[in-house]
Amino acid sequence: MKSTIHKLSSITAPKHSFGTRGLPPQTKINDPKFWDMYDNDTLIFDCVWQAKQGRLRLFVPKLFGFKKKLMASKFVLDGTSSPKPKLRQYRQCDILEFQVSEPVKELAICADDEMLTVPVHQTTPDRFAGKNVIYTKVQNDDLSWIYDWGLAHHRNHGADAVLVTNNASTAYTSDELRATLASIPGMTVADVLESPQRHGPVGNVCRGTGWAKFQQVLCLNVCRDRFFGEARAVLAIDVDELVASRDGTSIFDATMQARMKYIRFGGEWRYASLTEADLRHADHILTDDAQVPCNSKYCIVPDSFLGRTLWSVHSLEHVNRRVFSPHKNFYMLHCHGINTSWKKDRSGLSHRAGPPDPETKAFMETSFAHPSIGTKQ
Repeated sequence: MKSTIHKLSSITAPKHSFGTRGLPPQTKINDPKFWDMYDNDTLIFDCVWQAKQGRLRLFVPKLFGFKKKLMASKFVLDGTSSPKPKLRQYRQCDILEFQVSEPVKELAICADDEMLTVPVHQTTPDRFAGKNVIYTKVQNDDLSWIYDWGLAHHRNHGADAVLVTNNASTAYTSDELRATLASIPGMTVADVLESPQRHGPVGNVCRGTGWAKFQQVLCLNVCRDRFFGEARAVLAIDVDELVASRDGTSIFDATMQARMKYIRFGGEWRYASLTEADLRHADHILTDDAQVPCNSKYCIVPDSFLGRTLWSVHSLEHVNRRVFSPHKNFYMLHCHGINTSWKKDRSGLSHRAGPPDPETKAFMETSFAHPSIGTKQ
């Protein structure tokens, strides 16, 4: 068993020299609470040198107001001046890319009289090589939920490695989270990545919410580049989501066999008749009476044509979702009560809850044959 805690090489922009990020053009603030949620000051998110590609990547939230100053800076790699990096711009993040054939330990950014030093992480693709990986990001999600989430994907799909980003949880430490992941049967790698940066605005605090969220997409792509380069396949879904198969096939196996090494699937809401705080996934067997669909998610092979594009939360950055219809065999059970209501209130039984679904009941019984297993915090 491999199990450890990873950190990012993050740097906050010095306000006196860089100012602040500013807003995406599409974002209009409705509530001052926006500023407590928005990342207006992270300059560098992480720095990764990839030996196989011979390049160093500097992952940054959308630069906006930082762009002119950063791109005019002098970049120094292990004491040697470097040519200007290529700037790749995406919807929710930017990447500065240097062509570097030799390992780099430290990047220095010199802006006027300011010098910022950024430790460089070397990729460790062997850590997850050949593994069926499940990935998610959490903030105070109950440890018993995280355990059940991992257990279900091991039993139903053969997941044998897990990486979870801890986004500044206060209910437990990263080591307690790591220990929970390591206790899931069948996991040969159980790691945690610490990311204390703000997630971004939720609710009605602004218009254009999606344009102002950087952290989740950055985490996905940092993990892809640092850890998942040789993974068999990666399934990136939330803790309240369980992937089911109509014929019992593993989604990892199916993704490996897919022509483009990518499978997109839809979701269905499930509810529990109980409303107590100790709800588990297994309690969610009631259907969605209103048949409101969930946003799609996906499974992907990192070392593939599509796997090397930018990963977003529900799809790939430059791939139209309509090009890949949701797979008919795989679907996601979205468990309404497995949530801290961080985005909106999901406590209590929704008015949309319909009758029990026999197929979901059978899935839960198979997934959680020993419901007492797990850590309740």
